[in-house]
Amino acid sequence: MKKWQKLFIVPLMAGAAFFSAQVHTTVEASSFALIKYQANLTAQISKTEAWKESFTTPDGKISVQIRSLLAADDKGRYHVIMTRDKDRVYEEYLPEVTYGYWFRAVRDEENDKTFFVIASRNQAKLYGYDATAGKMQVYVDSRNFHSGVPSGEANITPLTDGSLVLSFENFDNVEPQSHRYDLTWDAEANWITYTDLGTGYRPVMKEMQYQ
Repeated sequence: MKKWQKLFIVPLMAGAAFFSAQVHTTVEASSFALIKYQANLTAQISKTEAWKESFTTPDGKISVQIRSLLAADDKGRYHVIMTRDKDRVYEEYLPEVTYGYWFRAVRDEENDKTFFVIASRNQAKLYGYDATAGKMQVYVDSRNFHSGVPSGEANITPLTDGSLVLSFENFDNVEPQSHRYDLTWDAEANWITYTDLGTGYRPVMKEMQYQ
């Protein structure tokens, strides 16, 4: 099995910003497969009905629900609730955004882990259940990474080669300016590792997995 040299993100505390410290470690390569893709998620959420999907994982049944809050201001327009079996393991509030949100569920087939992505052009996050902590973790937040390109808009997606990347690009510009980070799971560190792949890639939509 292929070994890669990776950098792993050292968490300051759960849910907080990351240290800039980077530690070299050798990990087995992950291979990610798309389980679910929901584009234009915001359009699926009505004023009276929430969007919800459930997934059977090695950590139990994980459900992700997003509902619109009628009385909220724009900074807290949507309420995200994640549960494991019957226990609530995560929640947050999302603002209204111009182009809406999209959702992905991806499985790391090498490490038998399931991850979830909620993303907009403004921000992309990768979530996963941490059995040791007993809660959902935000393993990757695009706002903790340098975009590397003008007007860099965020995306986290598995590619057709099985890799998972965080990319920044101008979605309305077809020129190859995408800045990518390769993401993989480090079982020893119990966290996501990353490699900065730099810039010059073609738009990620040409390589991403679709259902």
